[in-house]
This record gives sequence, C-alpha cells and structure tokens, in this order.
Amino acid sequence: MYLFKIEVDSSEGALTVILAAENEEQAFKEIDQHVERHFLYPPELNEVAIVEKKRITPGAAYVIETRKG
Repeated sequence: MYLFKIEVDSSEGALTVILAAENEEQAFKEIDQHVERHFLYPPELNEVAIVEKKRITPGAAYVIETRKG
C-alpha cells in the first residue's frame, strides 16, 4: 500500500489530495470520487498528477505548505 500526494488542477482551483492506494492505477481511479465528495457541486478536473509516492510505514507523512495571501 502506498500514500500518494496528488495535485489536481480543477475548475475550483488547485487541490492537493493525499490518497492511500495499492498502485498508481487505483489512485487515479479513486481520485474523482474523493474530490466529488468534498464539494457540493463536483468541479471539472482539468489535470491530475501524482507528485510523490511513499510506501505506507509507521510515521510516513507529507507536509503540505499553505501560502497566505
């Protein structure tokens, strides 16, 4: 099992999604449903890219930098 950091360019703006999946194919299949559940009206996904992939182990994590302004 892997932890994927996925960047999505959508009609609602840029999104970062952290997703657990067995492989890249499964991650791409599941991204739509996770984004749809987050919004009242599902946005159009223009581009989806896996940025990082880590094997799930104790302590595995991503740091998501949020810029103000």
